[in-house]
Amino acid sequence: MADLYIGKKFNAADKSLGDRFFLDSGDLTTHGIVIGMTGSGKTGFSIGIIEELLKAKVPVIVIDPKGDMGNLALAFDRLAPEQFEPWIDRDEAAREGKSVGDMAKAAAETWAKGLHDWGIEAPDVAAYAAGRRIRMYTPGATAGIPINLIDSLAAPGMDFEQNEEELRDEIDSIVTALLGLVKIAADPVSSREYIYLFSLIENAWRNNQDLDLHSLIAQVANPPIQKVGALAVDAFYPQKDRDGLMFALNNLVASPPFEVWRQGQPIDIESWVRSADGRPQLSIVYTAHLEDEQRIFVTALILNKLKTWMRKQPGTSELRLLFYMDEIFGYFPPSANPPTKKPLLTLLKQARAYGVGILLSTQNPVDLDYKGLGNMGFWAIGRLQTTQDQNRVKQGIEAALADAASDISFETLIGGVQKRVFLVHDIHRKKPELVNSRFAMSYLRGPLTRDEIRGLGEGISGTAAEKQALTSAASPAAHAGGTARTSTPAPAMSPALPLPLRAKYLDLRGGNMAEAYVVVKTAARYKAGGVASDEVKRTLAFRLAPDLALGELLDQEPIEVDDDRLSGDLPAGLMFGDLPGFAAASDGAKVIERALRDRLDDRLAAELIFDPVTKKFSNLGEDEAAFAARLGGSAGVSAKRTALDTKIAKLERDIATKREEVKGRKFEKWLSVLTAILSNLNVFTGSSKRVKTTGMGSVLTKNRMENTAENRREALEAQLKELRAQREELDAPETSRFERRTIKPTKTDVSIIRYDIAWVY
Repeated sequence: MADLYIGKKFNAADKSLGDRFFLDSGDLTTHGIVIGMTGSGKTGFSIGIIEELLKAKVPVIVIDPKGDMGNLALAFDRLAPEQFEPWIDRDEAAREGKSVGDMAKAAAETWAKGLHDWGIEAPDVAAYAAGRRIRMYTPGATAGIPINLIDSLAAPGMDFEQNEEELRDEIDSIVTALLGLVKIAADPVSSREYIYLFSLIENAWRNNQDLDLHSLIAQVANPPIQKVGALAVDAFYPQKDRDGLMFALNNLVASPPFEVWRQGQPIDIESWVRSADGRPQLSIVYTAHLEDEQRIFVTALILNKLKTWMRKQPGTSELRLLFYMDEIFGYFPPSANPPTKKPLLTLLKQARAYGVGILLSTQNPVDLDYKGLGNMGFWAIGRLQTTQDQNRVKQGIEAALADAASDISFETLIGGVQKRVFLVHDIHRKKPELVNSRFAMSYLRGPLTRDEIRGLGEGISGTAAEKQALTSAASPAAHAGGTARTSTPAPAMSPALPLPLRAKYLDLRGGNMAEAYVVVKTAARYKAGGVASDEVKRTLAFRLAPDLALGELLDQEPIEVDDDRLSGDLPAGLMFGDLPGFAAASDGAKVIERALRDRLDDRLAAELIFDPVTKKFSNLGEDEAAFAARLGGSAGVSAKRTALDTKIAKLERDIATKREEVKGRKFEKWLSVLTAILSNLNVFTGSSKRVKTTGMGSVLTKNRMENTAENRREALEAQLKELRAQREELDAPETSRFERRTIKPTKTDVSIIRYDIAWVY
């Protein structure tokens, strides 16, 4: 095991740095999560861990959906300005009125000083750079080393009977992802397409037969199996219906944009882990250029191939490989089940025994499956955007503090977190620590484009020979008995966007001229008087006019967008307007994100209905009638209704008792009156003697007692009337009591779920 130098201990009280903080590489076999909002420094923190692992000769596989992890290739052995110059943002230099050379010199000086302050010098960087090997893989593109993903259906080379569970999991992910690419729902129970493809692949693998997409399509039309379950193939899935699936898969093969998906070599984890010269290998799979469905497809295949490779390795307690994913959002959600979720969960549960560590990164801990968090022994928590995010991680940290008998609260620790400072919880340590991440040896210049990946050099992005591996897949006579396929011109492309922005398309007017909009999906909570609304999700679009200044982006009124109407498919014959300069620049995504985070809360002011009785807010867009109906059926109202029913029943019993008491007091009063009359009869019969009357005090006392009992009964009946009125209001709330309040959420109560550029036509 190796000690990984990832930073120094941080004192939140005076913001001073203490001793170096080392992480035992073996601790990563219990897996980890790096959490932090944009700008918290989580990518730099993760890159520092990967650099230390490569120094310790531990290979690493990285899935890079944002494009940042290619920065690991930018470790310059001399820290010289000319090494930085090709990676300087020329647009940024122009905006600052500086030459590229001046910017490169400043970057070199910044990196040399930053590393020196952390005890790292140029010779250390040179030794690190020479001691590891990096390969950049670009599925669906030839910028780096292409991967043949469409044809990655080869038999795994394992006994199917002995490894049935994991191989079935792998087939499940392949079929789900493959059907996702052709827009077919893949339900394991009700989808005939899913069950049929699963049966074909399982049959081939049981017989140790390799498949590619072409041979799978042929089997769809003419299956080598007689039955699916208890039914004959034609009864389960008639020929006419099978033809529909066959054509859908064939369109995928024939589509010119997918030609590149069949170039290169199939996924081979062994070659990704072990280089021929023995140096530890860093294999980065760049997916920032892909659509969501394609990213899921790629990642699911790699995860399952990793799981199959892992099962072939001998057990060990040492870390033999780290798998890192830079942003797990959407791949491991708490409720949905994308094809990436099951293999990830399996790896988190079982990989430790094989010495494989899983390290994930996310901005949104609430979007991570809790089972995954429970299987992670290393947490690094940076700045969090919302209290909901903090609450998600609070319980585990507080448990660790309690075990350590620490007198420091979670709130105190998380309050000390700032940029590049992380609250580190490691189950192998006595207590959580605040750690300031060290300066990265790699130049953190931001996301790389595909053109920049080409510029990394053949040693990283692949030799010409490696890229020429497409010939067997792309030659005209390579498939179906040598039948040549004529090439079709690629469809028109929408204007290039700065990464990681993706193009979406929205038909609002049915025209053929598209204008650009920033489309942002948000989640916000509205608070007033100590009461918070439920989370309100909205998708808003802000027009990107060609002459728009950045400061004007959030000044305009947005349009509300139905998420389901946004498409990732480029419509035919569409023409495109120009983007404003700030959006077209290489750092356009970061500029737009900063503007959204700074001012989006101002555009989310909303008028909500507030009920002062139940202290509840309406949902956004909910009218009074719907709000009243929802209040009447809510769990909270049901609880209040039950409580009122209990009080009403008790009052009714008390009133009945008081009524009997009033009757008794009346009887006692009149009995006392009669007794007094009889006792003083001589007064009324005209006796000549002066006689003193008796018994009148008792009569007055009984009268007061009657009045008191009557008053108590009336008071109880008044209470009963009020409670019954409240009960009626709960059953059908009177809308006249509602109040309308215009409320703006605070910045901390606004989350940006995602943002992209939509071409609206």
